[in-house]
Amino acid sequence: MYKILLLIVVVVGALLAACGPGASSNSGTTSGSGAAAPTVVPIAMTEFKIDTPQTTFQVGVPYRFVVSNKGTVNHDFSITPPVMSHSGMSPSNEEAHEDALAVIKADDLPPGATKSVDVTFSKPMSSAEIELACHTPGHYEAGMQVPITVTQ
Repeated sequence: MYKILLLIVVVVGALLAACGPGASSNSGTTSGSGAAAPTVVPIAMTEFKIDTPQTTFQVGVPYRFVVSNKGTVNHDFSITPPVMSHSGMSPSNEEAHEDALAVIKADDLPPGATKSVDVTFSKPMSSAEIELACHTPGHYEAGMQVPITVTQ
């Protein structure tokens, strides 16, 4: 009888611990499949500005970039090496996106739209090696790039 009662207490305790604070936290948790749930990174794009609360990321951590176009024209979004040439001119969208880790094309990001893209960085990178950017003609040159850093 005591063994059954002890078993019930242990099971109830485990269930209560699973329902405690932090059980619903998304950061650093795992999904039912055992894979880490992505850390959500909100991105707001307006004319000639990219707003993000986070510019430092870690290798091996899954991130979900949720990109909202809060501007009045289409924007594209990419996570890519900087592309500004020494002449001050940037390449075409296609050339800029060739080495991108992630891209949301301008046709998919009209005013008011929100799209997301998942990225897990595989190696450390300095802010001189990687950035968030918009390569819609004229936007990159007008300042739509944010250097980011990826640490070990």
